[in-house]
Amino acid sequence: MKTFFFESIYNTQEFALSELSSEPILVISYSQEKGKGTSNRTWLNADQALACSLAVKQEDIKLKQTLIPLLSGYLFTEIIKDTKLSLKWPNDIVLNNLKVGGILVEKSENSICIGMGINYFWEKPEIPGAGSIFTKKQEDGLINLHAEKWASDVLSSLANKNFDLGRYKKKLQTLGKIVEYPEGRGWAEDVNEDGSLKVKSIDGEYINLTSPLISEVN
Repeated sequence: MKTFFFESIYNTQEFALSELSSEPILVISYSQEKGKGTSNRTWLNADQALACSLAVKQEDIKLKQTLIPLLSGYLFTEIIKDTKLSLKWPNDIVLNNLKVGGILVEKSENSICIGMGINYFWEKPEIPGAGSIFTKKQEDGLINLHAEKWASDVLSSLANKNFDLGRYKKKLQTLGKIVEYPEGRGWAEDVNEDGSLKVKSIDGEYINLTSPLISEVN
């Protein structure tokens, strides 16, 4: 894995994909001039943040690709052990019911780029429902270590099909809640083997959601 470090960059995803050749590329930055959120939502930089992207060839991925967002978020929660991070299906990292990070997976020809944004410290979040992991700024070296450990763990899991869905579900706050999605609402009951969310609609029908466009009601 080849790693690039920046104080600021236009977009980590674009740079990682442009540099990808024979080995995976990891890009680490503390801010982005034009970052991308899920579903093209506006990106705002926290007071201290990690913006990183891991680009890898599809041929090096043995895990089902629909599981990548779930895997990537879960593995970050395993790095900061002393903080009770949880997950919102499929790609949000949560602390105390506030979103502190998220995962964005993009395909480009025969490559996959996994982007991760984490709010380490944000005194006054400008987005409703947003928060940060810490109440004060952390050393840059610690953030770099977290990013490199995360990328190494993701690459290992992708290559070895190593993902325990049961452990992921234990950290998932979505299950048991009412969720709203573009077509209606229902109860989130389970996560299927392909990573889709099993929902029982208010009409009593079961559907499997794949779109990240959901909101939790309770």
